Amino acid sequence: MQLPFGEWLPDQPDHLNPGATVATNVYHAQTSYKPVKGLVPYSGTSNVTQNAKGAGSFRDNTNTVFTFVGTKNNIYKLTSGTFASVKGSLTISGGDTDFFTFTQFGQYIVASNGVNPPMYYLMGTSSNFATLQSLADSNGSGTVPVKFKVSGVVRDFLVTGNIENAKNRVQWSGLNDISTWEAGVKSSDLQDLPGSGGQVVAITSGEVGYIFRQDQITRLDFVGGSTVFRFSVLSPNRGAVYGQTVCQDNRQVFFYASDGFFQLNGDQVLPIGAEKVNRFFESDLNKAYTDRITSAVDPFNTLAIWLYPSKDNPNTTGVCDKLLIYNYVTQKWSIAKIKASQIFKQFVVANTVELMDIISSNIDDINISLDTAFWTTGHLYLGAVDENFKAAIFSGTNLEAELETKETEIFPNARADITGIRPIVDANANVVVKTRDKLADTVTLSTSSSMNSSGINPVRQSGRYMRANVKIPAGSIWSHAQGIDLTASPGGNR
Repeated sequence: MQLPFGEWLPDQPDHLNPGATVATNVYHAQTSYKPVKGLVPYSGTSNVTQNAKGAGSFRDNTNTVFTFVGTKNNIYKLTSGTFASVKGSLTISGGDTDFFTFTQFGQYIVASNGVNPPMYYLMGTSSNFATLQSLADSNGSGTVPVKFKVSGVVRDFLVTGNIENAKNRVQWSGLNDISTWEAGVKSSDLQDLPGSGGQVVAITSGEVGYIFRQDQITRLDFVGGSTVFRFSVLSPNRGAVYGQTVCQDNRQVFFYASDGFFQLNGDQVLPIGAEKVNRFFESDLNKAYTDRITSAVDPFNTLAIWLYPSKDNPNTTGVCDKLLIYNYVTQKWSIAKIKASQIFKQFVVANTVELMDIISSNIDDINISLDTAFWTTGHLYLGAVDENFKAAIFSGTNLEAELETKETEIFPNARADITGIRPIVDANANVVVKTRDKLADTVTLSTSSSMNSSGINPVRQSGRYMRANVKIPAGSIWSHAQGIDLTASPGGNR
């Protein structure tokens, strides 16, 4: 009898769960689960000494990569494998709950934390960040928003939101000009969003923009003329309760609202977490540190990912401990245990033998395959700032994977005597069988069984209801985990 590893559904009960309650350190593919790899740092000794409060990786028009990390009182740039401060003479004075937004506008990188005046960095020219006001004073017309928390690029405008003393306001730059902010000049203007939607917490980029408030989503369309932008409320009573839960793959946007996870697909707001992971996440999240949540999209594997601190995380320094993973093609969830302070889409520069030495003094100890694009080109990866505040990518060895079948009654109205489990996994795996005779009973576990030369895990376990827990050891090389094939015979009737 074959039992597949079904969809991870922790919000459902163990019995009659159409999926499974365990899918750890894996992500869902079309017909199987695949492994999550560990983080491998590729920067050297880090000068970053605090929790990352924002990060971004960008390419200029010469294909040069610029990676920045913001903390509560500094901004760092990754150069030749080392983070170095690029705040220059600026004072950065954010608090523990303030986060940085980094937005690319042409050759400019705009950084803001809502506490200090916004800053800019001109790729290929700047040595340090400078105030956006200084750019406006030298090249532009009018003053910039004094302080803003979030920003995005919609068409040819930098659109900012959550302005100081006007948390429901958006303000945009002049057409193709972030040095111009005077209303009416080069189509620059501002708009206060009406109603009770709360603060602006995120702005997406693209031909169409989406403005996320705490309890509202507004679509932003360029129309030109004196109007410039048309504002259309898409979701009047649902927004992003935590701004850093908003992540984007073109016009597919994912976010966490007060009532769970949703996907904005075009103009449709679709529930993706209801009766799947919403209750799990709400109970597992350490609500004392919601400011530490970050999110990113891995477009190659079609994954939306949220890094968050769980309630069981003993670390109070800002390092999170879990990834919640959603495959937006298969519409299936999973979870991983990873310690990091930030995740983001990260370009990795072309590397040299010298940079290999930064990662490891011994080439045999380097976990990043020498055949990957990591070593040859500026490739886009899902990146992170790890628990030691180093730049890292998910290219290490496979983490210990754990999967569990749904609980099933193999023989109706009878106990089952289970004698063997064959994991349908392209690796050696260990198996524990969990059984019970009544739903009110405590689950009984078999002894952990290793795979023999025939690919069978011998077990001796009896019960009316059973499920199989399969663990693939850390470091194992494997590609697909699909389910189990079990051998059992009917026991006594009940």
